[in-house]
Amino acid sequence: MRKMPLAIWSLVIASFAMGADEFIVAGVVAEIADALGVTIGAVGLFESAYAIGVAIGAPLFAAFSGKASRRTMLLTAAGIFLVGNVISLTGLNYGWIMSGRVVAALAHGAFFGIAAVFAAELVAPKLKGRAIATVFAGSTAATILGAPIGAAIGRALGWRATFGTLVLFGAIALVGLLVLVPRSIGRARVRQISDGHEHNHDHSHGHADADAHAADDAELDAHARMHLGGSGTAPLKKQLRALRRPSVLVGLLTTLLGYGGVFTSYVYLAPQITEATGLSEAWVTPMFLLFGVGLFAGNHLGGKFADRNGRGALVGTVAALTVMLFAMTLLIHNPITAAIGVLLYGIAAFSVVAPLQLRVMTMAGDAPDIASAANISAFTLGSALGIWLGGAAIDAGLGVASVNWVGGLISGAGLLAALASVWLQRRHPVAQPAAPHAHGAHHH
Repeated sequence: MRKMPLAIWSLVIASFAMGADEFIVAGVVAEIADALGVTIGAVGLFESAYAIGVAIGAPLFAAFSGKASRRTMLLTAAGIFLVGNVISLTGLNYGWIMSGRVVAALAHGAFFGIAAVFAAELVAPKLKGRAIATVFAGSTAATILGAPIGAAIGRALGWRATFGTLVLFGAIALVGLLVLVPRSIGRARVRQISDGHEHNHDHSHGHADADAHAADDAELDAHARMHLGGSGTAPLKKQLRALRRPSVLVGLLTTLLGYGGVFTSYVYLAPQITEATGLSEAWVTPMFLLFGVGLFAGNHLGGKFADRNGRGALVGTVAALTVMLFAMTLLIHNPITAAIGVLLYGIAAFSVVAPLQLRVMTMAGDAPDIASAANISAFTLGSALGIWLGGAAIDAGLGVASVNWVGGLISGAGLLAALASVWLQRRHPVAQPAAPHAHGAHHH
């Protein structure tokens, strides 16, 4: 990435650290359960708590931001993330570790929105889109590498070292931001941060911010769009009215349930590999890497499908995810079929992201901001619900492989909601002010 200032790379490191925190615990759930003397389902709730923390963190940042500059907000977010992981690293019991997960998550959503706008301000106008995409590349890399790193470090040095890795990444990111991010940029008041998407209503900066989000949107992948949300400019009243439309509400339900099945199985993949598949712990890291390759491919494919045929992509990807989850119930019991299944499940898992995000923003018409914010919450709350139900199934004695059909039932319900959404759209078409291509952006 030529002409990218060093400050951008400090944002990339922070983006990687926060992205890794979404996935890293999945590699060591069994080890944490053994060490703390709790069930695997109880450890899964660490991830549920993180997902909920992400959903509520951005509005909290908005409430307390006041006149703080973006630089101050970035440093605050990075500091809170670091403190949360220090609490988890040093926590003596389940409750302390849980509280650390929640604290770390509070900074997650707000950070990505502020970082995206800040990155755009650090470079020349023609490089804005590339700068934002570079920051989110850290998160995309973490999506692929987070759980494998957690599993490898946990196996070599113990599960606390997994949290130690997040502390190390967080500390490097905080120091980098302190040293490299200039004080002269980002002094404008932060008025509203929603779903990790910042809006600056100061007229002298408003157009620049809009350009920052809009420039080269095609360079952002579907996972980045999930974090960043939309960039509409309709009045708040109109946006809230759009949120009450049945088509938007059904779209949100589709996201919550359709995506909810993804983490139901993923968070418990490590114990599935060792118990159901019968492989040694040495295979956990390679299997997570295989899943990560699938995520990367699915992310790309989902964005392409969404651009070509929004309705078809919505129904097709959620259906594919549902089928793969049910199939994993059988495939996980043999090493060869498990490897094939994990790859295909990874592809299906992230192929749904762009179609789900595009769906809600399309249904909201020319008022996508609030709907997009609500959809980010639907993603995270769906994850929390799926993880909880998967853990409950394991703790009820249904076996570790049961998380797959539980996830299949959740995403299957999402498929029914997707079909209802398509039916509603045919009955009540939504007028579009412009082609929604940018909102389904992906890597080219």
